[in-house]
Amino acid sequence: MKKNALYPNVAIGQIRKLDSIKGIASARLVAIAETDSSDATCLVFLLGNATDAATPRDIIIPKEITKLTYDLALMSDYLSRADQGRLVNNPVLSEVSKELIESVRSAVIESPFGALSIDQEKLAVSVGSYPAQKYDAVWNFRDSEAQNFALLTFTRNKTSIDFAFKLYQANYENLEAFCEPDVPIDAIRFRAFSKEKIEVAA
Repeated sequence: MKKNALYPNVAIGQIRKLDSIKGIASARLVAIAETDSSDATCLVFLLGNATDAATPRDIIIPKEITKLTYDLALMSDYLSRADQGRLVNNPVLSEVSKELIESVRSAVIESPFGALSIDQEKLAVSVGSYPAQKYDAVWNFRDSEAQNFALLTFTRNKTSIDFAFKLYQANYENLEAFCEPDVPIDAIRFRAFSKEKIEVAA
């Protein structure tokens, strides 16, 4: 599907705050791993600054790379989808290379369990070493972070009305986007209905 530029400033490697959901989930820092302008969403990795508790599934990004005042732990097991609209109003706090993001994603696929294997020297990062034990303080902390992150993000269902409506909203001015073979019929209906209302009003 042809992309549009609804949020042209949202890019892979950016570190931004993902907005909270009032009364449901707290805001967290994330690293953008993939963008999709068809429905204005993106995949994000959860970040944290508790690097002392980083496990072998986490990548420690030193402050020398991010230019922040603290190191960050990229929690590779926590990758999910979020609306770009809940990121775009927050400033880019830092950026990491696209190569690092791609290396982490590849490492997760190659090693779904156990320590991640990446070129630490080339990427100037390190792998966490905390031996988390089930139900210890770090385990409980990560479980809490996972639950919060799950509430901040979602799993995309391309057959849902929600996806169709987001696609319609993101491509309202881009007629060509509705001519693609994988566009949900409901998205086409949304646009046809809105166009009809405009013509009637005129």
